Amino acid sequence: MNLPDAEVYTFNAPDGVENRLTRYKAGSKGPVMVAHGAAVWSGMFMLPTIEENFTAFLASNGYDVWLLDWRASIRMPLRQFTLDEAAENDFPAAIAFIKDKTRADSIQAVVHCAGASAFFMTLAAGLAPDVRCVSCSQIALHYKVPAATETKCLLHLDAVLKSAGLDYLSCTEDPQHPLFQRLFTDMVNLAHHECTSSVCHRITFLFGHLYRHDKLNAATHARLSDQFGNCNITAFRHLAQIVRHGSALRYDWGREENLRRYGTETPPGYLNPEHLRIPITFVSGELNRTYLPESTAQTYNWLRAANGPELYQRHVVPGYGHIDNFMGYRANIDSYPLFLEQLEACPA
Repeated sequence: MNLPDAEVYTFNAPDGVENRLTRYKAGSKGPVMVAHGAAVWSGMFMLPTIEENFTAFLASNGYDVWLLDWRASIRMPLRQFTLDEAAENDFPAAIAFIKDKTRADSIQAVVHCAGASAFFMTLAAGLAPDVRCVSCSQIALHYKVPAATETKCLLHLDAVLKSAGLDYLSCTEDPQHPLFQRLFTDMVNLAHHECTSSVCHRITFLFGHLYRHDKLNAATHARLSDQFGNCNITAFRHLAQIVRHGSALRYDWGREENLRRYGTETPPGYLNPEHLRIPITFVSGELNRTYLPESTAQTYNWLRAANGPELYQRHVVPGYGHIDNFMGYRANIDSYPLFLEQLEACPA
């Protein structure tokens, strides 16, 4: 379908960080807020290289679609931040902005990867009471990763990079750190042989296998640099801390700073099911090698045990990885309907 003209809004979160919302008002079923992960942007839901991208799919089903570019977006200024800061500021502000513009009492949400993890922190902290249901992609509050990723986290590679003076890591070319990027590129090209793209190899080293090559068409693979960019080292470190812990927790600043900020030597966690008594669907790729499907299974089972089974659903998409459930050339057939199912079932 032909999308309606985009309405683009910028707004500041309470801590002053600029966010952006792009609206496609295609019907009366919304509003639906759609949030991306780290080192990408909302363009992953607007791919011009596939027959039907996720935004067009939601629009064709009558939704008022709001694409959020939060502080992790590569289209926003690069800054250091923890997922706590995004959870406390970006998502509550975006929800309030959408409600104000639409005069809706509540919203629905589709959230992916680090955006899903930060969003579930928002929910668990009780900061999003106006969200009535969620479709969650790949990760929520529990983390289980492949052995290679776990090894990088256990070796505290994030801290090593920080001590080397790097404040971000880049999937694309990096004129700010040309020597490091050249060495990094040579290393990942030696390690990965699925294709000839250095951008693809950097993505895989930093985040694991984000997609199955057979699920991306050639045009999408050739334009990976349009979709991926820099990830700030602080967010990268927070994600590594969570992986080492196994479930979402606040950023670990070290013993003394933790005592000052939290009143405890170790950071508190987010595993409070009280504010998660809403309809939630979890979707994992069967072959996800960024966050193993067990990740959503753990959150799903934890919530069912805490709040009862009626509110929660979970799907595993055969043959798919992590981000190809949105960027794959057949995702509109194989994956998108699983997210739509929750939106359609969610009471208005």
